[in-house]
Amino acid sequence: MVNLVFVDGKRIYYIFSILSYITTMILGIFYIYTDRLDILLFALLGLLISSVLYTFNNIKYYILHLIFYLTIFIFLVSRPTIDYFKTGLFNTYQSDAYRFAFIIVVISVVGLVIGGMIVPKKNNSNIIKNTNHNFRSIRLVSLIVFLVSYPFYTLRLLERLVFRMNTTYYDYYANFKSELPYITYIISTFMIYSLCMYLATKPSKLASTTVLIMVILANSIHLFIGTRNPFILSLLFAFIYYFMRNQVEKGKWIGFKEKMILYLGTPLLMIVMGILNYVRDDVKMAKIGILDIILDFIYKQGTSFGVLARGYLYNSNIPVRETVNFTFGPIIEYFTKGSLGILFGAKAFEHTTNSVELALNSNSYAHNLSYIVMKSEYLDGHGLGSSYIMEIFTDYGMLGVFFFSVLLGSIFVFMMRAAYGRNILLFGITLLILNNLFFMPRSSFSESFFSLFTMQYWGIILVIYLLAGLINKKIEYVIKKEGE
Repeated sequence: MVNLVFVDGKRIYYIFSILSYITTMILGIFYIYTDRLDILLFALLGLLISSVLYTFNNIKYYILHLIFYLTIFIFLVSRPTIDYFKTGLFNTYQSDAYRFAFIIVVISVVGLVIGGMIVPKKNNSNIIKNTNHNFRSIRLVSLIVFLVSYPFYTLRLLERLVFRMNTTYYDYYANFKSELPYITYIISTFMIYSLCMYLATKPSKLASTTVLIMVILANSIHLFIGTRNPFILSLLFAFIYYFMRNQVEKGKWIGFKEKMILYLGTPLLMIVMGILNYVRDDVKMAKIGILDIILDFIYKQGTSFGVLARGYLYNSNIPVRETVNFTFGPIIEYFTKGSLGILFGAKAFEHTTNSVELALNSNSYAHNLSYIVMKSEYLDGHGLGSSYIMEIFTDYGMLGVFFFSVLLGSIFVFMMRAAYGRNILLFGITLLILNNLFFMPRSSFSESFFSLFTMQYWGIILVIYLLAGLINKKIEYVIKKEGE
């Protein structure tokens, strides 16, 4: 008789992911003794692969980690990786710049992994019942605000499109200034806020899909302008929302049809985005194959590696100011130069696009670094962008990058716990953060959290809850009257 031993598949996968980490550590030790850049790159790639594999041990809570690791690769690691496998060289920047960039990404990824591990995972999944009058009232008011603000959001994008059709992409980026009344901007911001609150009430699949498609269609205007980020972010937002809902309502949100859309749509989207790159830059593509388009698309997304390398090389050239802080720059300037600051007598920046003023006096790392490196090209509308890693490093050093990454990894898990809970406001905040979260490797650290500090956000939240409360009291009064 042969005894058949059935081994838990999850345990095998867990062991496999741990072995992957051990292999990565061996590569890291090998680099210490050899000081070879290619070994350091392989160790970094091994760390990313191991971390991706580990997320599948508890994907319910690690889905944000998974996508964030992928965006780190695409934005910060893909370009030197492709360069190395094509040429076998690291010759775009100095060796020290490559070494710094690889090591600082390693530190951030390790912090993200640890942050995700230390937060307890609670299986507190709950469906918000439609019979609860308070939930239904919040849902109704949020939907009304969304429908009212949606045309204003779309109108602002159409204005940008009209301007873009009469100029080049870089002229548009450098010179565009809205001529619409300021109230248009205020109302348009309510669209995202109300959308998040509406979805946080966990409406039906049909209702949720309808509003998500509306947002995706509006953001598709960005593709004709020449910017891809908002459109891609809206697709990622929709996917994550479907994933969250599917964890509670198994099989109802992600079935065969949705999986096919994901598997076939992802490479198709990359091809379309790659083609748009060529169209925007007016490049002929007569003899370019599909694989070349996809590879070129990924390669072009990897420009943010230059932020790490150049940030290291030009760090000493950044103007020294007592009050500068890049990590929380957008939040600081909202209170000192933005809407709230103006209410208390502060003077706003004269320029909102690339300028010497923003380059020398703002808390924007993107403006500061781009001006130092590019000078006249920056003033013509070009820029290097930013990265949360370099912002944190410039402000707080290597230890800062590690501890902020631990914090960020912890926040990811707390966000997923909020998504599976019954607190509408916490879930709404989670969804709001998700809007810009995955572009953090190529943008500001605090950009995803910025709205939480604005008067517009808390103002519309207050309005939604007040109106919902009035509606709820009216419903309770009618029910009580009918019961008498």
